[in-house]
Amino acid sequence: MPDSHRETPSPEALNDAIRHLHARAGEQQRPLTVDEQRIYQVLVAAWDEAMQARQELAA
Repeated sequence: MPDSHRETPSPEALNDAIRHLHARAGEQQRPLTVDEQRIYQVLVAAWDEAMQARQELAA
């Protein structure tokens, strides 16, 4: 059962996670793995959603 009361990460936290993912691959001088690409896509979608929610709150 999903935890519907879980706090959504801030756009800043999501951005940090995205940067960390790329930095780790960069340090190892390799492209993102297939799994990392999937994680990246989920993080970017969550970041976009968080940014839209923030803009709606500001409006």
